[in-house]
Amino acid sequence: MTAALGDLSISTKALIDTGSPRTIFPRGVGDLLGIEFPRYRNDATKKIRLLGQDWPAITATVTLELLPFDDDLTWEAEVDFIIDEQLSFALLGYEGFLNRWAVTFNAAFGYFVIEPADEYGEDLDPAVLEELHRRYPGLM
Repeated sequence: MTAALGDLSISTKALIDTGSPRTIFPRGVGDLLGIEFPRYRNDATKKIRLLGQDWPAITATVTLELLPFDDDLTWEAEVDFIIDEQLSFALLGYEGFLNRWAVTFNAAFGYFVIEPADEYGEDLDPAVLEELHRRYPGLM
């Protein structure tokens, strides 16, 4: 995962977290991108519940890119940056990631596929889509 702001960019480890409502980055990524953090924790614009505790955070819009995929997986997103320095990886949550991409996991074989959400299902057998519509009306 690469995050960029202006001419600055940094690559970092990221986990896809289907349970996270937001995309979250550690403080170090924000520092390297030149994001201004409040001087005091209590001046944070929001708190994020993560790993059983509340973390003060701020929100910024950055450009994100998934590497090493061949397709152009680049987009702008509003993400949260944790003010404390304990988090050592990014979390790709619903807002900022999962709401933009269709992600298919194949845990049995250890891989996942990412494709634009509006293209999802183009490769699926029409019978599979019909069954999904039958079981989950209004989902797609």
